[in-house]
Amino acid sequence: MFNKLLAAIAAILLSATTFADVSLSGEYEGKLDDSGNYTQDVEVSVKGTSGDSTVTVTLDENGDVDDLWVETTLGAFVFKLGDYSGSDGLDDDDADKTKFGVTTTVGGVKITVDQEVGKTAKLTVAGKVAGVDLKVKDVLNSERETTATVVAGGVTIKTVHSKVTAGNNLDTTVSTVVAGNTFSVGHDSNSDGTSTNSASVSRDITGIGVVKVETEKTSADVKTNTISVKRGVWTLEHKKTGSADGETSLKASFKF
Repeated sequence: MFNKLLAAIAAILLSATTFADVSLSGEYEGKLDDSGNYTQDVEVSVKGTSGDSTVTVTLDENGDVDDLWVETTLGAFVFKLGDYSGSDGLDDDDADKTKFGVTTTVGGVKITVDQEVGKTAKLTVAGKVAGVDLKVKDVLNSERETTATVVAGGVTIKTVHSKVTAGNNLDTTVSTVVAGNTFSVGHDSNSDGTSTNSASVSRDITGIGVVKVETEKTSADVKTNTISVKRGVWTLEHKKTGSADGETSLKASFKF
């Protein structure tokens, strides 16, 4: 029934009138490593808008449809129908999931209800409390995820906590900018008892680009050091993990 409803809405939107606006956007990433291997990932989105309704189709580098959804506004509510499981970027496409979602904002709090076909609805709320940006995914589930972000005195602190069957996952990042240098430290602890500590510093150097040095160390005492230079769409990177040989790569990445 849900699929028939979605098809009917899409057909109405597509046939009732010519789209007032059609736009094309996307993201490309190509990577050449020091072994001569080249890989690429492309995502292209075609969006057609008519009035308060929009149809979005997302294609991968093979021309296959990753996602297809309809979004329409009715008063204070935004309705979203279809497969939008991977609509957050190149690395976020997951298994096809046909869903129905509705979003509204009440008193500065954004409330979203998503329901995958055949499964229980999920409630997500997001807003600012005492200067802290809070977002809680799947509020009614014991295995919910909570994100808290606060900016004070030029320092940004972000914490993501998720409750899973095995225990708790906690990821905390602290970052700031001092004299043109961006510093960041992080700690990621997992429900299985493993953890990772990380630190980085970056600076935009005139005539060279953004130079970034990163290091991370796991609870298993495995250390990874990375240095990269980003200029325009290009990123040159060298990474070394543990005693393994270092890897050098050149990556082109841009959005359009």
